[in-house]
Amino acid sequence: MGIAVLLLAIPVGICIGVVGIGGVLLPPALTWLTGLDIHAAAGTSSWSFLFTGIAGTAAYARHQAMPWRFGGWLTLGAAPAAAVGALVNGAVPATALWLVLAALTAGSGAFNLWGRPRESGSRRELSPVAAVVVGALVGFGSALTGTGGPVLLVPVLLALGVPALTTVAAGQLVQLPLVGFATVGYAAHGSVHFGLGSLLGVLSAAGVLAGARLARRLPGRHLHRVASVALVGFGAVLFVLPFLPR
Repeated sequence: MGIAVLLLAIPVGICIGVVGIGGVLLPPALTWLTGLDIHAAAGTSSWSFLFTGIAGTAAYARHQAMPWRFGGWLTLGAAPAAAVGALVNGAVPATALWLVLAALTAGSGAFNLWGRPRESGSRRELSPVAAVVVGALVGFGSALTGTGGPVLLVPVLLALGVPALTTVAAGQLVQLPLVGFATVGYAAHGSVHFGLGSLLGVLSAAGVLAGARLARRLPGRHLHRVASVALVGFGAVLFVLPFLPR
């Protein structure tokens, strides 16, 4: 069963590199395939996302595609909220967490595919205050569910009209302090398996580098559509996961 999780790590990393999401599959995979409880799975996943965040940030920064200022404001809100989310994790039923995350993820993808008017060439930037607020909400929710950051950040920013490449790149940066604070919170409860998380992180990081290369080659409109379809797909998976037999 452990081998199956390791084999999943690289495609998860590719998804993170291309559309900023994919890590959402890791906590449930750890729970179902290795027997970890939901809190240990979330903590171990958070640690592994530190590796994917470093790889993704480096990949986008190397090609001048990293929105440092925007990402900085998001991070200012996300980092402290992540520690709170990790501490609250143990008090919230796991099924409720997954269903809320599923509704947000699938709903945002559907909105971006069909409900949002097409505006060719439009680019929208959030104010610093709005970015901090969005970052705080994303940081808390991501640590609460052990999903690393981008899986919540991507749907929110796309729904707010932020360009897809900017959104994906910002997600790589924001998850660094976010998963750092979250890991500290989980470690305080002994819910992080550092050895397993490090191995998963290294394998996923290799996938992120390949995914980031593909994302930079896709036209912005196509990347937006790919990200939106992926959100709908991941949301559907999340709706099913809580009810699968373990």
